[in-house]
Amino acid sequence: MLKPAFGIRIALLNLLIAAFLGVTLRFIFIHEIPGIDFMKILHAHSHIAMLGWVFVAIYVHYIEGFLLPPQRKSSFYRMVFWLNQLAVMGMLVAFPLQGYGGWAIFFSTAQMILSYFFAYRFLKDFRKTPHHGQFSGLLVKASFFWMILSTLSLWAMGPIMALQLKGSALYYMSVQFYLHFQFNGWFLFAILALIFREMENLGLRFVRGKLLWFFYLLSISCLLTFLLAVTWSNPVKILFWLNSAGVLLQFAASALLIEVIWRNRASLKQKFGQASGMLTISLLAFVLKVLIQTVVIIPYIATIAYTIRNFVLGFIHLILLGVVTHFMLGISMQKGWLVVAARRPRLGMFLFQAGFIGSESLLFLQGILLWAKLGFLPYYHEMLFTISAFMPVGLAIVLTAGSTGNFFGFFRPVKGWMALAKNQEERSQ
Repeated sequence: MLKPAFGIRIALLNLLIAAFLGVTLRFIFIHEIPGIDFMKILHAHSHIAMLGWVFVAIYVHYIEGFLLPPQRKSSFYRMVFWLNQLAVMGMLVAFPLQGYGGWAIFFSTAQMILSYFFAYRFLKDFRKTPHHGQFSGLLVKASFFWMILSTLSLWAMGPIMALQLKGSALYYMSVQFYLHFQFNGWFLFAILALIFREMENLGLRFVRGKLLWFFYLLSISCLLTFLLAVTWSNPVKILFWLNSAGVLLQFAASALLIEVIWRNRASLKQKFGQASGMLTISLLAFVLKVLIQTVVIIPYIATIAYTIRNFVLGFIHLILLGVVTHFMLGISMQKGWLVVAARRPRLGMFLFQAGFIGSESLLFLQGILLWAKLGFLPYYHEMLFTISAFMPVGLAIVLTAGSTGNFFGFFRPVKGWMALAKNQEERSQ
């Protein structure tokens, strides 16, 4: 496997690209860009964010956090890493040019198959580690289950498109199936596995029965809360009540999780140091996510949540940027793979967070105004574009700051050679 700091920088580069594409989407609402198709850029944006940023970040942390040193050195993990990056770059080119065309489908399918190979090999190696039987190990195995389950809907896309059902309820249900089990399954269980691994490394003791209750409640709720997407197109009462039960189970599971984290907050704060602020934002975003889903059990609010686009966008970015991204940035900082102690990277991180909080505030505020039939905020799209631009600018500053290794560290040898040449020239004179 590559050095983890390098892997995280690659993941951050992918996040920067996704952020730039996202800002491009926001600009299109202000001024049309000739030759740019909104939906094609949207597909590229979402695929790069999920498969280029989150998948790669989990990939690096799983290998470094759960496998033994000899296992990490396997050329298999290095090969899958670069093949995955090739697939991501292929999607970056293919989606803007052709949307869901042949090449885009090829690269996205290739990435999905690579994720299967990764899951198989990782779990095979993981069984040989001494911490395989710990609670974090259970969460790891569950996260891979959700990852594979989510991809079943992608295999169904071929027949759906062949039957000319694009735009049908079945089509949108398949999309929601993938997104739901990626966000609430694969991503969420992965970051839970990582945080519990850190607590296990600290030697913290837990009541295993309570942890198992948390695991089962969260797992069942993950299955049941998907039914909200089904009730949107098929308003059957039993499905709505099952979704409501899932939301309540999720609320109970979240209460157990918060109790564990709160009880060990002093140890976690000492462990994460400067990065503890990032984890606090991640936890607050998670609590807000759970509260929003709890309120949505009211039918009237559920209808509003699904029909007002601002709420949907705000909720998706709350999970991806608020919960997942802030956690991944925080734990990468704690490991020393991402250093933001200097002034420049601190500024970059501040801009990224300001862009996230500002854009989320605007999205939800505008959603409330639309619900109240009060129209749009003055210069809403201009403000949303401007504040969203803070995110790619901030990420670019973090990546190019000297503390992260001069972008990828590629320029270090060049600077060294230039300095050596200059010294030799001075000596010759």
